[in-house]
Amino acid sequence: MTQIPLRAATSSLCVALIFGFAGGAKATPRCEGKLPRIEIADRQNTTLSLLKEKKYAELQRRMDAFLTSYTDGRISDEELFYEFGAFDRWGPFLEPLIQEWITRYPKSFAAVHALSLHATAVAWQLRGDSLARETSDQQFRDFDKRLRVARDLSMRSLELHPKPILAYQQLMASAKGLKFDLRIEVPPVRTSTFLQEPPLASPRPDVLPILRESLRIQPDNTIVRETYVTLLAPKWGGNLDSLVAYSKASAHPGLQPDRLAAVSYAATMEIASDYRFRKKLDEAVPILEIASRICRLNQPFVDIANVRLGQDRFEEALKAANDAMSLVPDSSTGSLLKAKALRGLSRHHEAVVLLQRLAPEGMPEVLYLLGEYYATGEGGLSLDTAQARRLLGLAARAGDERATKRLQTLN
Repeated sequence: MTQIPLRAATSSLCVALIFGFAGGAKATPRCEGKLPRIEIADRQNTTLSLLKEKKYAELQRRMDAFLTSYTDGRISDEELFYEFGAFDRWGPFLEPLIQEWITRYPKSFAAVHALSLHATAVAWQLRGDSLARETSDQQFRDFDKRLRVARDLSMRSLELHPKPILAYQQLMASAKGLKFDLRIEVPPVRTSTFLQEPPLASPRPDVLPILRESLRIQPDNTIVRETYVTLLAPKWGGNLDSLVAYSKASAHPGLQPDRLAAVSYAATMEIASDYRFRKKLDEAVPILEIASRICRLNQPFVDIANVRLGQDRFEEALKAANDAMSLVPDSSTGSLLKAKALRGLSRHHEAVVLLQRLAPEGMPEVLYLLGEYYATGEGGLSLDTAQARRLLGLAARAGDERATKRLQTLN
C-alpha cells in the first residue's frame, strides 16, 4: 500500500474541506457566536438561584416557558440548550435539590433532564481529563456507573415531552463514554430528506437511531449533529474521512446556510484538534484557518496563537492573538495570548500593560508573568521582590507550578 506523505495528505484534506463546504454564505448570528450567548451567564445564574432557594414552582414555570418557546419556534435548539446549561455542572449541592424538584414534579421533563445533565457532569469529573493509561480502574468504574445513570435519565425523559431534542443531544453526548446498547423506538415511515444515512459508513452505527430520531422531531437541529461530530473524531473511535464527509453540504440536504456553517465548523475544529493531539502542529494551523473562514469566531485564532507560542514563533502568535481580539476585543484569553507573544518578542513594556489590565481578574498565568516582571524589573517596572512574592504566591495557590518553583528561587 502506497503511503502518502503527511504534508501532502494534509494539503488534500484542506482542499476537501474548502470545496466540501458550501462557502459564500454571509456571516450569520449563529456563526458569529451571538445567537444564544448574549447574557446567557446571567440567565443561567437566575435559574440556579431559583433552584438553590427551592422555589420549585417558579423554576418549573421558567423552564417550561423555555421549552414552550422552543416548541413554538420562538427560540432555537441552541438557545434551549444553553438555557439548560445551568445544570451542566458537578457541584455537590445540586443533586439533592434536583431530586427534590423531581419529587415535587415527577413528570417534569425539565427536572429529569436537569438531573441527567448534572449526573453527566459528575461522571466526567470522576473520570478526569488524563489520558486513559493515566486513569485508574476505579475512576473508570465510577465514571461508567454515573454515566449510565445519566443515560437512563435521558431515556426516561423521552416520554415526558413531545419534542425532547435535549434528551437526544444528551444521549449522543453520553455515547462518548458508553456504547449505546439501548433501543430507541422509531416510526417506520421516514419521508424527510434529512433522515438519510451519513455519507460514509458511520464508525459509530450504535448512535444512528439517536441521530435519526433527533432529525425526525427537528429536521434542522444542530445540537445533535454537532455532538455526533465529536463521536466521529479519531479520539472517540472515528476517523478523519468521516469528519470531512460530515462537514460537507451533501451530508445535510436542505439545511440552512448558517446551520450548515455551524456543523461544518464543528467538524473542522475536530479535525484540527486531532492534528494537535498527534503533535502535527504545522498541519493543524491551516485547518484552523479554514475553520476561521467558515465561522467568524475567535476560537480558531486562539488555538493558532497557542500552537505558535508553543513553537516560539512569536510573530505568528501575535498576529493570531490580534485576529482573535479583533473579533472579541474584551477577550481575556486573547489579551493574555497577546501579552505572551509580546513577551516572547521582548516587547516587555507592551506586555506589562496588558498583564496589569488583566491582573484584577486573578488568572494564575497573568499573576505569574507579572510576578516575573517585578522579580526582574523589566517592562518598565521597578524591581520589587515583595510584590513579586505576593503575585507569585497568589499564582502558586491557584495551582501554577511555575510560580511555586519561582518562589523557591526568590526565597
